[in-house]
Amino acid sequence: MTTVMHLNLRVDPTQYIPQIRQVPGYDYIHLVRQPKYMTDPSLLNEHVYYLNEIFSPGDFVNNKNISLMHAHHGQLGILLLPFKDKTNLPLVTSIRGADATLSEGRLGYYEHMKMLFEKGERFFPVCQFLADRINAWGCPSEKIQVLYGGVDLSQFTYRPPQMRESQNILSMGRLVEKKGHHVLMQAFAKIRDKFPKATLTIIGRGDLEEPLHSLATQLNLGDSFRLLKQIPKAQVHEEMAQADLFCAASLEASDGNVEGIPNTVKEAMATGLPVVSTTHGGIPELVTNHEDGVLVEENNVNQLAEALEYMLKNKHLWEQFTTAARQTVEQNFDQTRQLQEQARLYDELLGG
Repeated sequence: MTTVMHLNLRVDPTQYIPQIRQVPGYDYIHLVRQPKYMTDPSLLNEHVYYLNEIFSPGDFVNNKNISLMHAHHGQLGILLLPFKDKTNLPLVTSIRGADATLSEGRLGYYEHMKMLFEKGERFFPVCQFLADRINAWGCPSEKIQVLYGGVDLSQFTYRPPQMRESQNILSMGRLVEKKGHHVLMQAFAKIRDKFPKATLTIIGRGDLEEPLHSLATQLNLGDSFRLLKQIPKAQVHEEMAQADLFCAASLEASDGNVEGIPNTVKEAMATGLPVVSTTHGGIPELVTNHEDGVLVEENNVNQLAEALEYMLKNKHLWEQFTTAARQTVEQNFDQTRQLQEQARLYDELLGG
């Protein structure tokens, strides 16, 4: 079986494990930069190695019989260029969002990416939006192939929207600026008078935890707002089951950081949660406005508030939207199909 050497940012259940360990017809070596990035020890096995402990790329590649290298972020593709120079193995690089931005503090990143575009064989942006972005940077179009991330549909079973009296709005994602949680909270505050029983729950962790708590106090959200972090996977599924509406208020951060397509939106659509989101990044490639969800301009509190109000007042549209949304996910974002497509792209590159 052909072996691919993968390098990703950290090892935890959210970091593309299927795209590394479950590609049909391919074995894997899973590289991590340093032991501190092995954040979930349960995922440690005999296939895991640390990049900072490999002193002879040629010997490592030969001993492990590696045929292809796959970096799962642009900056990691740059880190694998010395391997490429010493082994001449084909290198593919996934582009996922932040690695297609020139945010502050990334001195020399553009120049290094131009080198990667020249030397790398293929680039797999997770949406057409990011494909266009790296093409504009100088990546040849013939090297670019959009590869959408997939959802394990066996874990996200569709059920029709529940016509309950509750009005529970759910959002999930890291507590960072580009997720737009602060915009969602302000939009929610605008509609509270019209929906006094409505609640907003945000699940995530990150640097903005304290600022978001402070914002909740400023907006006087009280018991209508919850910020949950580090909850078990089973509880996440329970929160999704209790939610009536899912919202992802993604936006371009002040430092230029952008999203590809948030997996949380795919998962919500797969389970039958009506979705409100923004026209940011690759989201319009997933959600078609007023067909399988509602989209508004990013970073627009008033538009988002109007969309939330529209959805809460028009529950008769939910089943129509969610049926179409599930079909969209099944057709274009099914994990099994996407892993097969990844294998096909590997085969194409290796002449198989």
